[in-house]
Amino acid sequence: MNRQGSGGRGQGSGKNTGQTSSLVSRRSSGFTLLEVMVAVAILGMVLVTLIGLKNRSMQDVLLADHITTATLLAKRKMNENLVTAGTRTVFQKEDEGEFPEEEFKEYTWKESISQLQPLENVRITEVRVAVLWKVGERQEMVELKSYE
Repeated sequence: MNRQGSGGRGQGSGKNTGQTSSLVSRRSSGFTLLEVMVAVAILGMVLVTLIGLKNRSMQDVLLADHITTATLLAKRKMNENLVTAGTRTVFQKEDEGEFPEEEFKEYTWKESISQLQPLENVRITEVRVAVLWKVGERQEMVELKSYE
């Protein structure tokens, strides 16, 4: 009886083990639909984020290019004003215009020259040059100031 009882258990457990291992091997052979959907959703969110970052970095590069160009144009205009500063007898002057080069047609400039007198015998000339450009509806500007 012991043999049959133990043999019966052994066979019964052998069948269960065989069925369980075949079920496990079937499940581990691939991904479920839910796992694939979650992976695609995560991948989609990551790609949307990366595309947004790329677009933002391109806008930042364009803005940096405009700021660099405007700063160099303002420095050029400032140097023109400082060269003629010694011959200037005007106490107040405001002027504006466009740059003659075709590559800078989207930029305009404004300059302001004024005399400051903080003390009785001291006269200081303030020269301001602003370079402006439009980005969509917004007006952007770089301004340089010089005191002599």
